[in-house]
Amino acid sequence: MLVPKSQLNLRNACEYFREHLSVGEYYTSGQKVTGQWFGESAEALGLKGEVKEAAFLHLCEGLHPATGERLTMRKNTSRQDLTGNQVSNRRVFYDFTLSPPKSVSVVGLYQDDRILDLHNRAVGKAMMELEKFAETRVRKDGKREERVTGNLVGAAFRHETSRSLDPHLHTHCVVFNATFDAVEDRWKALEVQGMYRAQKFVENYYFHELAKGLRGLGYEIENETRAFRIKGVPASVVTRFSKRHQEIDRETQKRIERDDWKGNVKDLREQVARDIRKRKVKDSSANRLRPLWDQQLTADEKSALKKLKTSHPKTAKPADLPGIVAWADEFLFERRSVVNDYELLAAALGRGRGEDFGLAELQTALDQRGYLKEEGTRRLTSREVLGCELKIVVAAHDGRDWYRPLNASYEPAPGLSSEQKVAAKHIMESRDFITLFRGGAGTGKSFTLKEVERGLTDASRPVLVLAPQRQQVSALQSDDLAADTLARFLAVKEMLPGTVVILDEAGQVGGKQLLELIEIVQAKSGRLILSGDTRQHGAVA
Repeated sequence: MLVPKSQLNLRNACEYFREHLSVGEYYTSGQKVTGQWFGESAEALGLKGEVKEAAFLHLCEGLHPATGERLTMRKNTSRQDLTGNQVSNRRVFYDFTLSPPKSVSVVGLYQDDRILDLHNRAVGKAMMELEKFAETRVRKDGKREERVTGNLVGAAFRHETSRSLDPHLHTHCVVFNATFDAVEDRWKALEVQGMYRAQKFVENYYFHELAKGLRGLGYEIENETRAFRIKGVPASVVTRFSKRHQEIDRETQKRIERDDWKGNVKDLREQVARDIRKRKVKDSSANRLRPLWDQQLTADEKSALKKLKTSHPKTAKPADLPGIVAWADEFLFERRSVVNDYELLAAALGRGRGEDFGLAELQTALDQRGYLKEEGTRRLTSREVLGCELKIVVAAHDGRDWYRPLNASYEPAPGLSSEQKVAAKHIMESRDFITLFRGGAGTGKSFTLKEVERGLTDASRPVLVLAPQRQQVSALQSDDLAADTLARFLAVKEMLPGTVVILDEAGQVGGKQLLELIEIVQAKSGRLILSGDTRQHGAVA
């Protein structure tokens, strides 16, 4: 997975390098973890190969790594925010940590060094993609926007154990708060929100490359909802070597129950992880820990892991890229009308994880679908979605003032409020194919709908009341409205000619379902009343 964290404190950043990154969490005393520079901006600054402490600390201070001259404008000071609190004036760096599923860590660190090389390559490819989302702020000439720079200064440090001394392969990719703005021809602070938004895409790309490499080594992969695992690794092994995770889970649950916690559980977990962080254990390298890990395994577990070493590479079957992209398209556009291109890539990579294709081939398959793109952004939509929405708009537009009033002689019943009378009379006088009725919570909308039904029945018009969800139908039925679910109606498609269909909570209906309903009503020469509240939840679809 990919986990980003920002480092705000300069002193902490320096300690982070000396005590955590370069020495490692559990490495033999004095042994160094060799970090590696990456990123276009790192190369532009002359940074290649092994990370040296002096250059790292210069960048932490916003200085040129070689000359020591100021690189970016803002200094590492503090300032007062709008609430009066002292906050850091500058972020020092961002730590993007990439780690494989536990089964991969166990097999790689326990018995197969080739997996460590796969991890390194997958991390490198993932960070190259993340770099493309690097931005900087533009605040000149009244502008308040972000400009894509596509370059960063990074340092990668691979670690191999958890604080509970379990196998835990992961790489800290430190990205410094500096990027070169070619438009303004100067170094500026890095804006990472675009990188954060692309997090799922980069994570899925890392997983895909790693899983594909593992299959190339002969391992069988079983995909899961968010990640994958190596087939054949006993679940008991994964559980046994997840002590740190379990410890955090137990303490988090304890605090939830003790303090009646109502906030964000993810935030609480992060706090717990910091609070119960164990001291680093010296003289505990990955090589030194292997005998300890071996002692924790049962004979059956050792046998299962040993069998994995005898596996041989299998010929990869060609990936069905059109099918993978079609699935991603349906998955995303079922819920939204507009998405970002990297969201489509993320969904497709998750669907085809580990299959025999690269990112360039996947991008070509996406391009072949002919998406409509918004200029200057990464936002796009499909022709199918746009066509669906256009048909809905045309149906509403062309149906205006085309019909006779629903009930020209309608007289409101006693007991209606003045607002309810106006609404009911407006609907009865409508000459449109689609009539909208918005009623907020607590305004007596259902009571008004019952009055509308009475007015339509008095005009000898068949009436059909629908709602998207079962509980909404039950509420309408309790108000003496003979309602049914939209899904059931769309399944049977039965209605009398000239029926007036009342769709309640219409704002919760997706475009495809609404268009299907419109076309059925049109075919039966009916009319449509859409009832709802724009301030309520949107469509689930």
